[in-house]
Amino acid sequence: MLALFRALSSAGSNLAVQTSREVRPSRFALPPTSIVYWLRLGFGVLAGVVYNIVGFGQGGVILGTLALISVGIGIYAVSVILVKNILGYGPDELKGPNKHVTLGMGSYIIWMIFTTILLNTVLNPHPS
Repeated sequence: MLALFRALSSAGSNLAVQTSREVRPSRFALPPTSIVYWLRLGFGVLAGVVYNIVGFGQGGVILGTLALISVGIGIYAVSVILVKNILGYGPDELKGPNKHVTLGMGSYIIWMIFTTILLNTVLNPHPS
């Protein structure tokens, strides 16, 4: 059986596969849009963790909400800088002029809120 497989595979072929665009090898197996999406999701979880570990929610509802918005904007700004300047993804890779800012924003917000609520419930089970 192995000899038959070798005979079939070593028969040689002059058939070449051509693609419509050049495929660039990248550091990651995911396309840039997926990398940005998952990065933003992870940063959303990080924002929720930072908010709870620093203890911004202890000042009441109004101050806690303002603190969550501030932490969220600050960490999101870091993720935008990371995507644009460090990873070097621009409009061509992300398929749009402002995609380095808008891509993954919804998942960031949802996961930041989810992580904040979950950790606040676990860390403060009986509010006073």
